[in-house]
Amino acid sequence: MKRELQLGPLVFRDPVLLCAVLYGLLYFDASGFLRLGLCAAVLHECGHIAVYCGMFREFPAIEVTMTGFCMRTRGKALSRQQTFWLAAAGPAVNLALAAVWTWKLAQSMTLRDSAFWAANVLTGAFNLLPIPPLDGAQMAECLWEQFRENRRCNSGRNRVK
Repeated sequence: MKRELQLGPLVFRDPVLLCAVLYGLLYFDASGFLRLGLCAAVLHECGHIAVYCGMFREFPAIEVTMTGFCMRTRGKALSRQQTFWLAAAGPAVNLALAAVWTWKLAQSMTLRDSAFWAANVLTGAFNLLPIPPLDGAQMAECLWEQFRENRRCNSGRNRVK
């Protein structure tokens, strides 16, 4: 049995198991909070995809697995700056949506709006953790490499005197 399904740039790993688990979770999600969390996750990935499309003028390959979405950059050599902004795009979308919903909650508060706000804050904050393979780890690695390069350049200038 084939354990992969490809629809254009989307690749689904273990699609039968993925659909079965997703169906079960959504079936028992009477409150709708799981749907809001999934919406926040999809919007997070849309941020990455939008920045990738803006950089390379093509749609990336997206792998959908039980643990989430993963963007494949098709062997592109990304600069440190491109990697940083590509990683930062997902959490930026979540935190921007949370900021908009903060303003909306000030106007009128509903439980659904509060849950959407919380889902975006938690998704954005979780992905900023510096733990591989999360976005925060990629951003921290880019910043660390930049810091080391700047330090090397500055120490070279001091020795030239």
